[in-house]
Amino acid sequence: MLLPASHVRPLYIQSPAVRRLDLDAARRLRVERSHQPDVHIPLHHVSRIVCSANIDVAFEVVIACMQGGIPIVLTDKSGDTVGWCIGQRRKETTLKQLLIHALDDPAWEALYNPWFDNQKKAVAAQVLMFCAVQGSAKARRNPRAALCNAHQKKFGQACTLWVDQYASLGKQALVAALEKEIGDPALLAWRRPGLNLMEDLGSIIGLHAHTDIHHAQQLPAPEKAQAWAVRLHEAHMAHWQQRIAYLMVAFEQFLRSHWL
Repeated sequence: MLLPASHVRPLYIQSPAVRRLDLDAARRLRVERSHQPDVHIPLHHVSRIVCSANIDVAFEVVIACMQGGIPIVLTDKSGDTVGWCIGQRRKETTLKQLLIHALDDPAWEALYNPWFDNQKKAVAAQVLMFCAVQGSAKARRNPRAALCNAHQKKFGQACTLWVDQYASLGKQALVAALEKEIGDPALLAWRRPGLNLMEDLGSIIGLHAHTDIHHAQQLPAPEKAQAWAVRLHEAHMAHWQQRIAYLMVAFEQFLRSHWL
């Protein structure tokens, strides 16, 4: 599949018809295809490249993308990630700078609210599926209630305490990652009236707690919930890192699509 970019957006190059990714004389990406015209795409229109590992990628493309802060993701036949190539990051396109531009834009709320709602719905649908909860209209409207009901049926008791303890650890890990990347807490909370990105994004990442809770064999006594949640979080650390990475990439891509 090939999606030429008219604005800043990901470029997916996974069609078997694509033979090589190179640079042309104007330093644009040139996608060479069998029995079809080449496609030329300016580098500044590309936020990242997702490329099948069997496509010939010129070394000049790798260097240009590293210098331009454009990650290259290599995937296998099944679409799983084989590896990343990540170069330097330009100061003016860091997540912090993008967020500053975004939060100063009067159009922020009109653009952010639909993105946030869609992200939360997408993660909720995924978690409902992982927990074998039927994705009814009622469940989609209130996924937390549907998930808690599913936990209660499995364990024979209300599970809010354990879910909240466990979800808080995922939220803390997300906030730490955001703080490390952005380095300015004021951007993450109350830069705009009523906005707290740590709470918003934390509510999305916290939904993943239901998956691990639902697949636990048993729940400990309430007084042991916190220690148990820490052990469970450590056991699923790789999953949490992946969940946080996906959300941060989605958030950065949202910012890049409007304010780069």
